[in-house]
Amino acid sequence: MTELGRTAKRRRAEPSSGCVRPERRFVSLVVACGVATAIFGGCRDASSSGQSTDATATPPRAGRYGTLRDFVLFELDRPDGSLRSLFVDRFEVTRGDWREFAATDSGRAVQAEHAATFGDAALPVGLVSLRQAREFAVWRFGRLPRAEEWHASARGRYNFPWGAKADATRANTAELGLFAPTPVGTFESGRRALGHGQPYDFVGNVSEWTETVPVDWCMSDDRTASSLSLEYSVGHRLAVASPALAVWQPLPGLLPALTAVVPQSAAVPRVVVGADFQSPMLRIKTQVYLPDEHVLGGDRRDRTGIRIVAEPAELVAALCAVEVAPTAIELEQLVRFVRRRGHRAALARAFRELPAERRGMGPVGSWLQQQLGP
Repeated sequence: MTELGRTAKRRRAEPSSGCVRPERRFVSLVVACGVATAIFGGCRDASSSGQSTDATATPPRAGRYGTLRDFVLFELDRPDGSLRSLFVDRFEVTRGDWREFAATDSGRAVQAEHAATFGDAALPVGLVSLRQAREFAVWRFGRLPRAEEWHASARGRYNFPWGAKADATRANTAELGLFAPTPVGTFESGRRALGHGQPYDFVGNVSEWTETVPVDWCMSDDRTASSLSLEYSVGHRLAVASPALAVWQPLPGLLPALTAVVPQSAAVPRVVVGADFQSPMLRIKTQVYLPDEHVLGGDRRDRTGIRIVAEPAELVAALCAVEVAPTAIELEQLVRFVRRRGHRAALARAFRELPAERRGMGPVGSWLQQQLGP
C-alpha cells in the first residue's frame, strides 16, 4: 500500500453531503413585491443520505479539488433509453473559487484576474469569457456542459427545476426585481424536487456558459429554399449532433454539404442558459420558458457565469493525469467524494474502461487504483 493509500485509510470513511454553502451561514433576502426572509444554515441534506451532519468536519470548497465536495451525480436518459452518469456542480462558480484560480499559472495564462471577483466570496463570478470558463473547468477536473445536458439536469420533465409554473420568488431573475446577483445557494425553493442535495441557482443569479453552438447561427440565409433540399436535411441532422459546430453551409459541386470545425475563435457564439438577475425566466408574449441566449465566445458579461460538469470517465482520466500528490485536505476531499453514496460504482465503471496505461500514471491514479480497481 502506498503512503497515499495508508493516509487515506486512516481518514474518516463517512462522506460529506457537500451541501455546506461557500462561506455562508445566514442570508436574509428582501423581496421587491413583499418581505420574505429565507434563513439557511448548517446542512439539511445529511439526514436523508445517512451522512454526517457535522458541518465543521466537511472539507472546504477550496483548491483544485474543491468542486468534488459539491458534485451531484445525475443519471440522464440516452436516446436509446439507457442511462449515463453526469456529475453536476451544486453551485455556480463563486468569486471565491475564481480568486483561487486567478492566482494559479492556469488562471494567469487567461488573465483571470479581470473577472468580477470583488465583494462577497459567495457571489457568483461574472465577466468571464468562454475561454476563461473552459480553463477554470479544466483546473477543477471538469468541463462546461452542453446545452442539452444542462436542460436535462435542470428541468427534467418540467419547465423549471421546481415544477411546471413560473414563480418569481424561487429564483433571482428579472421577475424578482433585485437586478443584482445574490450569494449562491440562497434560493432553497428553487431546487429540483428530487430529494435533498439538488443543485442551486439553475434558474437565475447568473446565466451559464455551455459548449453548444446554436445551429441557426450557421444556417444558410436562404432557409426556405435550403430546408426543401436533401442536403439541408442531412446537414441539419449532423449539425444538431455536433456540439462543437462552427461553420455549416451547403457547398456547390461535388464537395460535401457539411463543413464542421472545432471553433477557437471568440467570434463564434455559444448557447447561454438559465436566465439571470437581469433577464426573465418566462417570456410572456411567446410563452418561452427559460429562454436561451446566444453569446459570442469572447464576450464577458457580468450576468454570465459558470457551472461545471464531468462525466465519470472524464473525471477519472483527469485525476489520473495529476502528477503532484494531493495535500492532506485534498486527500480528504477525494476520500469523501469517492465514498459518497453512488459515486464509487459510477467511478469504478469508468476506471475499468480507462486504458490500463493511464490508470496508475500519477499519485492520484495509484490511489484510485486501490480504491476502484478489481
